[in-house]
Amino acid sequence: MRIKAAVLRAVNQPFTIEELELAPPKANEVLVRTVASGICHSDYSVAHGVLRSPFPVVLGHEGAGIVEAIGPGVTHVKPGDKVIASLSPSCGKCGMCRESKEYMCSQMNKLLTDCTQLDGTTRHKTLAGEDVYALCGVGSFGEYMVMPAGSAIKVPDDTPLDVTCLIGCGVTTGTGAALNTAKVQWGESVAVIGCGGVGLSILQGARIAGASIIIAIDPMEEKRELAMRLGATHTINPFVEEPMAKVKEITGGIGVHYAFEALGKVQTMQQCWGMIRPTGKAIIVGVASLDQSVKIPAAGLLAEYEIQGSCYGSSSPKRDIPRFVDLYKRGQLKLDEMITQRIGLADINRAFEEMGRGEGARSVITYS
Repeated sequence: MRIKAAVLRAVNQPFTIEELELAPPKANEVLVRTVASGICHSDYSVAHGVLRSPFPVVLGHEGAGIVEAIGPGVTHVKPGDKVIASLSPSCGKCGMCRESKEYMCSQMNKLLTDCTQLDGTTRHKTLAGEDVYALCGVGSFGEYMVMPAGSAIKVPDDTPLDVTCLIGCGVTTGTGAALNTAKVQWGESVAVIGCGGVGLSILQGARIAGASIIIAIDPMEEKRELAMRLGATHTINPFVEEPMAKVKEITGGIGVHYAFEALGKVQTMQQCWGMIRPTGKAIIVGVASLDQSVKIPAAGLLAEYEIQGSCYGSSSPKRDIPRFVDLYKRGQLKLDEMITQRIGLADINRAFEEMGRGEGARSVITYS
């Protein structure tokens, strides 16, 4: 079938809207008509060379849509079902999946790095026959997606996909980091560096868990104001106040139980280490350039400081994505407020420019 998609052909180049051929799903794959796709910072990182990808590629992985067709062996969804795309293919066979740690599925590398389906091939081609890759085996910057069956997570029929598409990546990554990775407890304290879609989801997870102090750190006034509406108790402008000292001041000199980094910068990862109390944890959610290293003062180890990474919110997609949909429907997880704008596919380059300037929380592409 022929579809329109935003194609990226090189790092630091604009997207081009192209007509592509999309092959039907093979065994254990699903064809989905895209309803909406969030624009995630990981897409931006690929577009600017922080994360690697083959080219040309259809980016977009925070997608949601309606099943159009299924390949042989698919039993958990059928045509007409609403689904949210997961980053993990949840193969169900590897050791990590058998331990319900699908966020570390051994097959994820094919999707995240190779940008192919699980059999190592692509489903997109140009009209001239050139292979086109799809980020995370999803490619939600296109009108239709073919994805591994395990990536298609069924949600209830009354789920508004133009909002809950955010759950596919940013919300699960952030809210999951608070609830699954850190396991924030009632009355504990949290600091979050970076108030984009992931950071705002972290602080919402902390609020849902019952944290008593939630400190949002971001230089953009609009993002700090939004953070307060979504559950932050304090905000810090790091361009005006030294964030580590201010966090200690807010917490009576002791520091927070958990400091989350959601920017993907080595400097702010190191700042997290300076914000936590004895026995506290620095949770690194953002993705820095893969050739960089984080240096931490060894003295903190004597106070039982811990540093921990969080991949995809330590989530089991088949459990957590429906759970987060339910939290949204019950009003506990606020997603509408996180959407800065809804745009058409033709506006994608403008949205990426705005993301590069730090404007807004999330742009969502909607398809008619």
